[in-house]
Amino acid sequence: MDNDGYSYRHRFTLYLGICNIHMGRYTVPRIQYSERPRVRLLQKTIRDTGEVKVSCLATGFYPRHINLTMLRDGRQVPHELLSGELLPNGDGTYQLRRTLSVSAEELRERHHDTCSVTHLTLDNKLDISWEPGEEPNIVITTIVVILVVLGVVLIFAIPAIVICKRKLRGSQTSLEPVYSAARVAEKEDTASHSSST
Repeated sequence: MDNDGYSYRHRFTLYLGICNIHMGRYTVPRIQYSERPRVRLLQKTIRDTGEVKVSCLATGFYPRHINLTMLRDGRQVPHELLSGELLPNGDGTYQLRRTLSVSAEELRERHHDTCSVTHLTLDNKLDISWEPGEEPNIVITTIVVILVVLGVVLIFAIPAIVICKRKLRGSQTSLEPVYSAARVAEKEDTASHSSST
């Protein structure tokens, strides 16, 4: 017993009671909370090998239990061929990414890959399909970017050149009367010298 008549055990029991009351206020709504997953397919081409990494990303879902499978031509891809794990998001939801490596040879075979997701918040399973060749050609994208940059440069360069030329012409025309007056004076001097002799 302490000086004020309460034992350590009694204080601890009071503390736990207060703690449980406050924890109940903040955790009960969380149990009833659920969020639907946002699902998308991402792809990245490896230039050296021509391989494509196809990723199925489900994010923003709660509770954490989700079934995300990759299908090739309607058959489930073995989990050993997939990479990715369940990760928490900063807002209390979760994300899961499954990545499948598709070789250049498999791309030529034109398989039909599908990401299939089932979750507590979804009424039906969600299927998103990917077929090879849907990625925009990097060469075309590069050409478009170069043309846009050249267009912007020309938009600013042409007026700048015109303004500079006008300024140069303006400075030459402003000097012309001085030179022409000097030429007239020279001609008069030359004419007067030749007539006087």
